[in-house]
Amino acid sequence: MRKQNRNRLVSVGPLDGMKMQVSYAGGQSVEVDFAGLAERFAVFAALKDRTFFQQGAVADWGHTLEWPNGEGLDADRVMEMALEQQGRTDAVFFRRWQDRNGLSLAAAEAIGLSRRTVSQYRTGARAVPRTVTLACKGWEAERAHETA
Repeated sequence: MRKQNRNRLVSVGPLDGMKMQVSYAGGQSVEVDFAGLAERFAVFAALKDRTFFQQGAVADWGHTLEWPNGEGLDADRVMEMALEQQGRTDAVFFRRWQDRNGLSLAAAEAIGLSRRTVSQYRTGARAVPRTVTLACKGWEAERAHETA
C-alpha cells in the first residue's frame, strides 16, 4: 500500500468525553482527546457540545476529520495529536523533520534507513532512537550549511 493511502482516515468514532477512536488505512488505530483543541482555539469551541462533537466524520476521501460546521483537522495532524498525547515526542519530531524538509519515504535515503523503518518511526509504531534524531539534525544542519 502506498504511503499516501496509509495515512488516510478510514473511520472515527466518539468515546467518553471529547475523545475519538480514529482508524487509518494502514491499520493503525489511535485514541485522540480533542478537549484541549476546543479550549485553545475559538474556531473549535463548538466541539464542547457533546452532540455536535459526536458528529465528527471522515471527509475529503480520508484526508480530513471534519464537523458539520466545516471545521476540521487533516489526518496527519490528528495522528500528531495522538502521538503527543502518548508522550511520543520522538515520533512527532521525526514527522516534523520529514515534513519540514519535504521528505516522505525518501528520508530513508537521506539518513541511511530502510523505508519500512522510516514508516514505523513516522507512525509511532517504533521508537525513534536518539542516534536517528541526531542524524536528522545533522543532515538538516549540513544542508543549511551547503545553501549558505
